[in-house]
Amino acid sequence: MDIENIKNELKEHVLDSVKDEAKAATMSWLKDKILPAAKEIAETYTAALKESAASETGWNKFRDTVFLPTLVDGAFWLFDKVLEKMVAVPAVKESA
Repeated sequence: MDIENIKNELKEHVLDSVKDEAKAATMSWLKDKILPAAKEIAETYTAALKESAASETGWNKFRDTVFLPTLVDGAFWLFDKVLEKMVAVPAVKESA
């Protein structure tokens, strides 16, 4: 199978991925699998930042101790809340 056949096959079945069930499954997958894994990586990153802050002074110490960890944690908090809302809300069908 060459790349053109694969591309055409994917294009033919793209509508399968925009069905409500597929979208809901994607959102649940993001919330249940991807977000926790990304948070784990972010926790390692922020721990390393705080560790490196010991050798920093001035604004760089503030950046590594407070600013970047807060920014990362805030981004994950926001992402989590948005995903929570999207997973919780059932798809609304438009009436004809």
